[in-house]
Amino acid sequence: MKTAAVVFAREPVPGRVKTRLAASIGGVAAAGVYAALLENTLAVAARAECNLVIALAESPSRIWAEDLGLRWEVQRGAELGTRMRNAFELRFSEECDRVLLVGSDIPNLGVEHLRSAMQALDVADVALGPASDGGYWLVAQRRPGVDLFSGIPWSSPDTLAATRRRLEALGATWVELDRLNDLDTEADLRAALADPRLAPAPRERLLTALQE
Repeated sequence: MKTAAVVFAREPVPGRVKTRLAASIGGVAAAGVYAALLENTLAVAARAECNLVIALAESPSRIWAEDLGLRWEVQRGAELGTRMRNAFELRFSEECDRVLLVGSDIPNLGVEHLRSAMQALDVADVALGPASDGGYWLVAQRRPGVDLFSGIPWSSPDTLAATRRRLEALGATWVELDRLNDLDTEADLRAALADPRLAPAPRERLLTALQE
């Protein structure tokens, strides 16, 4: 089966990423932390052996895009739900059988999580990776997909619950994966570094970013 992993991301520019974290540790350090998280996400996705695409919130600088060395595109749509729907539709139009859409700021993301999402799509229409803030760190679908992005409150404690209700209304089947935390604040950063489950590679990347 042809599987695509689409990472929703931004170029790690100070002042334009992780603004809540930047309020505590400064824009340059926050951008470094985000760059470390993005690097880990891309490394994990590469090990999952998917067709990897980075979907950026806005056009990147030429030098950064060239250094990236990966396929990238700019997200299409005015609001998050539309952008996510379009990302799925584009991959399905490329004959992908399974599409994983994953966030770029999950410290504990591992290749096993993406492989679990792929396996879930063998038995269900959708896979969801719940996040502790009420949203989700991953949503995955198998072709042809379902319209699960309509009527959802984004960036809300009710995002995941509303998505479940939407899936029920559509009569779609889904599997929920491990609950993971994203990293938005200094408290999140401290919690991630204190977590003994954090793998050595992302821990080293985060610590290096804070020392730069």
